[in-house]
Amino acid sequence: MQTASIEQTMQRLILGLSEIEEVGKALVSGQSNFGASSQTYLRIVLKTLQVTRGAILRFNPAESLLTLESSINIPDESAGESLVIPITSNEISAMLQSSLLDVSKPPTPLKSFLNAIQPQLQVLSATLWAPLKIHEEFLGVISLGELPDDSEDSRWTRELLNVLADRISVAIAHSRSQEDMRAAKFRLFMLSDTTAQIAKLLDTERLEEEVVNHAVSLLDANAGCLMLINPVTQQLEIRDSFALDLQLSPSAENLSIPLEIDQEIQSTLSILRDVAVEGRTQIHNDREIAALFGGNNLIASPVFGHEILGILVVFSKEGRAGITLEFTDEDGILLEAFATQVGVAIENARLYQEAIEKRRLQAEMEEAAKIQENLLPKAPPEIPGYEIAGMSLPHHDGVGGDYYGYIQEPDGSWGLVIADIAGKGMQAALLVATLRAALLSEVARQADLPARAMALNALIRESSPIDKYATLCYTRLHPETGKLTSLNAGHNSPLVIRQDGSIQRLEAGGLMIGMYPDDMLCRMLEYEDETIQLYSGDTVLFYTDGVTETVNIRDEMYEEERLEELAKQLRHADADEICAEIYNSTLEFQGEAQRFDDLTLMVLKKK
Repeated sequence: MQTASIEQTMQRLILGLSEIEEVGKALVSGQSNFGASSQTYLRIVLKTLQVTRGAILRFNPAESLLTLESSINIPDESAGESLVIPITSNEISAMLQSSLLDVSKPPTPLKSFLNAIQPQLQVLSATLWAPLKIHEEFLGVISLGELPDDSEDSRWTRELLNVLADRISVAIAHSRSQEDMRAAKFRLFMLSDTTAQIAKLLDTERLEEEVVNHAVSLLDANAGCLMLINPVTQQLEIRDSFALDLQLSPSAENLSIPLEIDQEIQSTLSILRDVAVEGRTQIHNDREIAALFGGNNLIASPVFGHEILGILVVFSKEGRAGITLEFTDEDGILLEAFATQVGVAIENARLYQEAIEKRRLQAEMEEAAKIQENLLPKAPPEIPGYEIAGMSLPHHDGVGGDYYGYIQEPDGSWGLVIADIAGKGMQAALLVATLRAALLSEVARQADLPARAMALNALIRESSPIDKYATLCYTRLHPETGKLTSLNAGHNSPLVIRQDGSIQRLEAGGLMIGMYPDDMLCRMLEYEDETIQLYSGDTVLFYTDGVTETVNIRDEMYEEERLEELAKQLRHADADEICAEIYNSTLEFQGEAQRFDDLTLMVLKKK
């Protein structure tokens, strides 16, 4: 089908649905009924589908007959007006399983039925039937004639017919409800008023209580409960109840129903589980079934949000004289409609609570970001004969697990430290603060780098979760001599770029800080340091894996080779320029891809 034709078809559908909605408003307001409006519905259908003739046959459940409700352009109007078609329960079941029926090619379950009513089909000039149904209830048929041949237009006509049939099915169901029960008007008013009330409730506990109270009132029941699915245990749990007399356990609060189908449970609980698993309302006017909850009968509907949230159950429908009444299909429709609004209200309340919690956490993260910002250097130290530059870009909300800093040693030397905590976010940020405080303490206590590393390992191991650890490189600069003593605890090896372009790595050290207990660490590998000599023009580049593991949209990594090559090219630049160029290079490489880690750089250059 051409694009223009598709647009025209959609415009016809939108216009048809709009007209159906306007007619439906008259039904809802009580100004009309389906009998009076059926000709209008049929006209809308034929105009929307661009078909010239058709009819609506309505099902009369009392007599099991399809009777002509309205018709346009059938050949024999007098015969059409008196047309009736008997239909059995088996044939109704087959109709409910069908979408559209090609009268010339009927499905096997309906072949004998359609063959038996050929005279009526000829009167109707029928080529296509669209069953009208809602909530497993058969309502009638839209009969169409003179469809185009099997073409793209024909297929679109069938799709549109399904949509229109759904809307008309709703209209018939509503009209039948009005015709069968005038009291339904009041109940619909109650439903509207009730849903408006619960929609305003944003406190989840109060909402759950009001939901049960309103459900019991809407269905003229004596008891009820709301059961929601626990996402962790995958069990239905009672969140609120009204007047339950649970026979299974001393308290309704103790009741939970596993959703696993293969787990055997009491029959009533199995029925409730099925409602939650299948997402379909069930009505049981059986005292034995409802007895577990102290009731005479029950009706249960699924509570839908974006997925099934749970079920809403009411028990023991009673009349004014205290006589037990049966729950009807109309009760099912009413409870389903209410349960749908309940699902929306529950999700809204949850989103509201989550928003409050998110705002609280966001405020805490902002405070944590300010604190962490204060842990990082405001400016590099001024060391005669050297340039120092550094930067850190957290991945998550200004709070990250990377750290760098400058520490003046008691003997006048300078410590340059860079570290990366396993993980991200608030927990990693807290461990950064712990690591920094411990490092400052150890600097004041002892000069030996391996001893410091062992002390830090014990402290981090003791004060953090078992899956948290840190990689760290601590480098001690003696400005007067140009000596650089370094210990690398599982961190990315800093690069020493000599003036001639050769590269040396600072690798001596040991395992990550906080991963293993001290006794195990000593048996595996003791920490060690190394000392090198810096000469004029030499550069030392410290970095975290957020640099080399930057990923682009092609899932390629920046990697160390690219960093080394860029560092060689920048070896004659000053420290600030080197830091900025490497950072810009990672951003350019990343492009539109998402960043997944903190990024930290530190540059030391001997003039």
